[in-house]
Amino acid sequence: MKTKVLKGINALLAAILGLLGVSCHIGYAEYGSPYATFEISGTVSNEDDEPLQNIQIVHQRGWKDGAGTTYWSEWPDTLYTDADGKFYRNYGGDFPLEYRKLVVNDTTGVYASDSVDTTVTYSGGDHHWYHGKGELKADFVLKKKQ
Repeated sequence: MKTKVLKGINALLAAILGLLGVSCHIGYAEYGSPYATFEISGTVSNEDDEPLQNIQIVHQRGWKDGAGTTYWSEWPDTLYTDADGKFYRNYGGDFPLEYRKLVVNDTTGVYASDSVDTTVTYSGGDHHWYHGKGELKADFVLKKKQ
């Protein structure tokens, strides 16, 4: 009698698990978080069209709430221009935030800071977690401080 009851319970559990397993395959379940590839690039020069080296570029990511207020990430990324005044960074697994800001600072204090806020469009995604590739290209011409 005990064996028949255990076999019955095992059969019932197997049937329930089988149904649950089938139902999971009917829908589409994903785990993880959205991601995208993202590149920023550009140049920094002065008004005489001379490239500026070691200029700080602060890259901030942002999002808007339902009321339209923009919030900027507390963890900006900082990079610097090379000898040709160029900057570049490729983010292979970046979270696909729509709003980006670049702030350009001359740490020597000779040139005034500049910035750009933009909305990024991602293309080529798989309509699941991968949102595609986004790009931000910006060229800056810094003016001497007065």
